[in-house]
Amino acid sequence: METTTSLVTDNEFFSAERRDSMLIVRGKPHFTRHAGDLKKIDTFFDHLEIISRTDEVNVVTFIGSPEKSGGDDTLEFFESLLGARREDYLLQRLLNLVNNYTVTMAGLNKVTINADTGRISLFHLNMALACDYRIVSDSTVFENAFAELGTIPKGGGGYFLSRMLGAGKAAEVLQWPRFTAEEALTLGIVDKIVPQAKLEEEALTIADYYQERQVAAMLAIRKLLKSDLNELRRSLETEDQLLLNRVNSPAFRTALESRLAARDARA
Repeated sequence: METTTSLVTDNEFFSAERRDSMLIVRGKPHFTRHAGDLKKIDTFFDHLEIISRTDEVNVVTFIGSPEKSGGDDTLEFFESLLGARREDYLLQRLLNLVNNYTVTMAGLNKVTINADTGRISLFHLNMALACDYRIVSDSTVFENAFAELGTIPKGGGGYFLSRMLGAGKAAEVLQWPRFTAEEALTLGIVDKIVPQAKLEEEALTIADYYQERQVAAMLAIRKLLKSDLNELRRSLETEDQLLLNRVNSPAFRTALESRLAARDARA
């Protein structure tokens, strides 16, 4: 059952609730399994457009589901994609949606906080990098199946990481198959690590800090440091071309089949 009143919604993909001037958006389990359902993806991005236009909230907190499978999510996505009808159209449509999301998030006139846990794919990390503040649980591990498939993760990682770490270190991190929450904190990719049981509580405490004055300062700092939206768009377009070239190559299918076989052997 789905109920929606402007900013407040609850469906099988995500939920959103108001707390005064804060909006809390919670991801539902198995996000990647919905990636081929353009209607569900559109629902989420349409909601983001509503958020971007409203003056009723000034802080948005995104809380990820702990029920993720990290790199296996990425493998499952590509497996379902390559088995779909009109795969090129579907992939291009999804790339466009992710591009719109990333640009909207980077330019959003709200403070954005991302709290996540568990096995986090580089796609999910890239989505978090568009936010202003990132917090993860101490059990978090980041998994990059894209690198193992010989391609790059979608979502602006090259743009954001090169500004946070410098081009050389960003290139190194984008090739890591996995890294821990502690390594991410050392790099500055995440801002805080907390126990799993305290993740949401801590995220909301941070969100409560941002009142009107702090919001204005944070948004000004964001524009000063990282919101060159034209450059971001160019970077996202380059990602698209690199991904499409790789996915359409026979070598990609061979690498995917090998990784899927290794995954099934572990099961």
